[in-house]
Amino acid sequence: MARPDSSTDRPHTMSKFRCSRRAAITTAALGCLSMTGRPAVAQEDEFIQNLPEETRRAYDRVTLALEDLNGYLTAIRFHKSAIIGLNFFALSVGGIDSIRDLEEGRGVDPETLAALHAGFAIPSVAKNLNIDRDNVDSPTPKITSSDGRLRYKGTVVRLYSPSRLRALFRLREQFRVDDDQRRNETFFDFAAKRRRAIGVSIDVTGQGSEPRELSARYRELQPRLLELENSLRNNGANSILGAADAAGQHFFGYSVAGINVQEDLTKGAVDPETYAAIRARNVSIDVADSFTYRNGQVLYDEDINIQMYAPTTLTKLFERRDRLTAG
Repeated sequence: MARPDSSTDRPHTMSKFRCSRRAAITTAALGCLSMTGRPAVAQEDEFIQNLPEETRRAYDRVTLALEDLNGYLTAIRFHKSAIIGLNFFALSVGGIDSIRDLEEGRGVDPETLAALHAGFAIPSVAKNLNIDRDNVDSPTPKITSSDGRLRYKGTVVRLYSPSRLRALFRLREQFRVDDDQRRNETFFDFAAKRRRAIGVSIDVTGQGSEPRELSARYRELQPRLLELENSLRNNGANSILGAADAAGQHFFGYSVAGINVQEDLTKGAVDPETYAAIRARNVSIDVADSFTYRNGQVLYDEDINIQMYAPTTLTKLFERRDRLTAG
């Protein structure tokens, strides 16, 4: 699969909508295509069943905190998702208005991009994507435009620019700061910028509830993430995301109960968050020298062209997440 961003014109395909517990909300608006690939479904069920109990408990604690955070960020209008289920990446950076991003055609976050290609758009978004839904027998319905590029209301859906991705990864790390004064400054500045962006008056006295609420919720989230990450690493998961003074957090990896990124790199296809981190050059110093940026492409170990997972793989992972969060 070609990289789904502005650096390439090669075609993409898009996986069909699936009938799952969470994705059932799409049925009334779009209909739901029949499930295929039963062996793959059984394999995914086996993967989930074989997760250690401590990993399942840690996963449930993280998703519970993120569901609470999702509700809060949505209520204060800092977050408006375009996808079915939680957007782990968006929640890690204080919420993203993905609907506005799509309407303005200014690029989307990596998890939204992946979910749209995987068939996990909410109905109001899906109806405006250039997908052929007539061929219900096809496991991968095609994008209808002649150039094979995914479009929303006629505008190509792209990944955020590297500079915007870098800013978001940097913001995520700022949310992890322990020092109380720095946390207060970080969350007050963040809340003020977001309130200004949505046209809400700013509380210049610093007594508004959002900074305190956000600081408390993200502080509570950190030990849960660490517990889950340690458990996943014990099961063979790894990440190459970098950070200034700590290991980079891999929220998409958390969301699907672990990804072996090092192995993926040797195959030339990585998960959406890792792909975004590579494009943003936000990777661990241990592997940074392994990437070459040339003519819009990223090469690993000089000759492996790095792309984002194909739609079929993305669909499998979003369906795994669906099962995991369903309990």
